[in-house]
Amino acid sequence: MATIKDVAQRAGVSPSTASRALHGSKIISQPTREKVVKAARALNYAPDFNAQNLATKASNTIGVVLPVDHHEIFSNPFFLEMIRGINEVCSQNGSMTTLATGISSDELVHNIDVMIAQGHIRNFILLYSEKNDPVVERLNQFDVHYVVIGKPYHDVNRISYVDNDNVQAGTDAAQYLLDHGHRRICFLCSDLSKMVQGDRMLGYQRVMMQHQLPNIILSERFESHETGVQALHKFFKNYPDVTAFVAVDDMMALKLQQVLHNDAEWKVKQFSLIGFNNSIFSELAHPTLTSIAVFPQRLGEEAAKIAIADRPKDELSTAVIVPHQIIKRHSVHQVKKLL
Repeated sequence: MATIKDVAQRAGVSPSTASRALHGSKIISQPTREKVVKAARALNYAPDFNAQNLATKASNTIGVVLPVDHHEIFSNPFFLEMIRGINEVCSQNGSMTTLATGISSDELVHNIDVMIAQGHIRNFILLYSEKNDPVVERLNQFDVHYVVIGKPYHDVNRISYVDNDNVQAGTDAAQYLLDHGHRRICFLCSDLSKMVQGDRMLGYQRVMMQHQLPNIILSERFESHETGVQALHKFFKNYPDVTAFVAVDDMMALKLQQVLHNDAEWKVKQFSLIGFNNSIFSELAHPTLTSIAVFPQRLGEEAAKIAIADRPKDELSTAVIVPHQIIKRHSVHQVKKLL
């Protein structure tokens, strides 16, 4: 089995330089780091993480914190893409990742306590941003380094984060429907305590206000087909002239699409739908779903780069904004006559 000395010899550097390079130290130049990484891969070198942790009393493992809503996690490919991006960057830089999950906030906080106390983990990435989050409170108490994917609710200038401009993305989604002639547009959400949903709604509201059109909000989780049907019957009694929906993400849009298509009266109206995240299911829908791509793998990659970087405690926080893009498909129809 190859050792760090073998890697150093092949790369033509000292063992200490090779070790720093594999741990992403800023004092090592990019060409040197690439040379060391290439040598490590050629030798199939695998660092002994346990030995390093015992020696330093600190772990080079990144704790990846998933939201409590576990049903959403395992049904939404958005989270898997973020984790994929995080893993790729960490692997390239000699770090490991471990997931923190929980079926309740208390359980999640407890698991993080264990990771910090017993695993000596000092770096975390949160895959979400939520109001009054006990996880953030606990991480602040331990004074560990963490990065948020999504805009933090508090201390935006102190906490490093990676995000899309979700207000602008919501604006673009609503404007796209307006450009196709729609004037009665509903924003479909499931939980406005999540920052990303609130920001996308603000973008939608901004466009509607600019055009002096009503804000129409539907909050529904579609936990079952029956509850979804009931919610839509009640909704359309109050808003019978709605022709289009901005859904807070693709999964919500696809649930809505399924309910609409199973009712003959709703199906014939051909409601226009636009979602977010451009998930793998968007192209499998019928009609295929127009969606705003937010590039979750890139979000994960950028968050990991911040998490593994050597940063002085007094250094300013880092904010990275990943661009978005409308992916045009067939779920948005042109309205011939303005309503």
